[in-house]
Amino acid sequence: MFESICVGRDDFLGGGIDFGRLAETLVFYQHVHFLADQETFDSLVRTCGSDAVLELCRMGSLKIHYSENTTGVGTLDISTSAERHGLVTVKGQNQNFLNHATKFFDSYCGPSGKGRSMILKSFVSLVEPFEHLRSVLDHVQSDLENSEYVRASVQGILASLAPEYTQPNPLVFDVALKSDGHLYVNTNLDFAAANASYHKRVDPGHSTLSQAFLIAQLLGTRANLEVASGLSSDLSLGPVSSIIGANKLASLIKTHDRNCVVRERFTEMVVSDSRAICQAVNARQRTFADVLKLVQGAQKFKEWLSKQQQSADLCQEYCREVSRVDWADKLPPKTVRWVLINMANFAIGAMASPIGAALGIGLSAADYFLLDRLLKGWRPNQFVEGPLKEFIGIE
Repeated sequence: MFESICVGRDDFLGGGIDFGRLAETLVFYQHVHFLADQETFDSLVRTCGSDAVLELCRMGSLKIHYSENTTGVGTLDISTSAERHGLVTVKGQNQNFLNHATKFFDSYCGPSGKGRSMILKSFVSLVEPFEHLRSVLDHVQSDLENSEYVRASVQGILASLAPEYTQPNPLVFDVALKSDGHLYVNTNLDFAAANASYHKRVDPGHSTLSQAFLIAQLLGTRANLEVASGLSSDLSLGPVSSIIGANKLASLIKTHDRNCVVRERFTEMVVSDSRAICQAVNARQRTFADVLKLVQGAQKFKEWLSKQQQSADLCQEYCREVSRVDWADKLPPKTVRWVLINMANFAIGAMASPIGAALGIGLSAADYFLLDRLLKGWRPNQFVEGPLKEFIGIE
């Protein structure tokens, strides 16, 4: 734990970055993998400052992964009985990091601005471009066939985003792939009523709850899970994607080990006397130049922790100490929370013939993609804001 973590948008469909949460992950973790796109890369540099971002990258504390394509949901005949959806990856002409960075730093520094060429060259050498593979679309399409996982995720999303909405019991959100290649949804959700609650907190111009919105959350979370699994990283996800990610992992655990109680695989680690670094950054009381000082001051604690036999008590003490470095010690106390995934004995009876055996116990090839990483030691602990276990709806 505390070796590496993936951080992306606070949530999908136009959500931004929670820079306070990013600051906390940089303080606690040895390596932070920031999953960027055009919008979030620009926001990162403008908010944090190019000097601070580059120094964090050079230290190895921050690694920027820039997506050169986008996953999404295309919809036809919206709000009719013929409404249908398709999963897509989209890449515009000349959509790559070098082109975007060149245009961005022209604006950020001015075309002949001081240091522009050196800053651009530095970012090009440090940022790692990648593309979401089309296979993630097949994986999500397979996920949508798992009605229990989909239902649990939708219930959690609505409870989080539209808490006043009374969900139908039983809730129906069944997705079927028809012969025309499109996804059709059968649901008993009242989206008008759900949006009446949702829009109390979110401007209607930002987003609206819909069939496509819910499917897009599943798609975006799956894409980030696959990136994080490849990096063997913990996860810092927004409230919606945290719920989906936990339910996806719970569905894997339940299918692989039918005798376990799924919720017992998820435990919470709560540190009640950390410091309010996130709030200080988000309130603009502290800059990322200040955060850089904390990260530098925390290095000795991180090096010490990496040499210890980790335990829950040790991790809690580490969090307390590292969050008191330098100016953070003067901040108000704060509770921070992790949801840890306990995989003890999970690999017992691991599959000798991977894909064939996976199908034999009811796993799709898509599920095996993530299960294989769990069996090889990936522990996708989540750094979360608020409770999460209550939204794990798979028993």
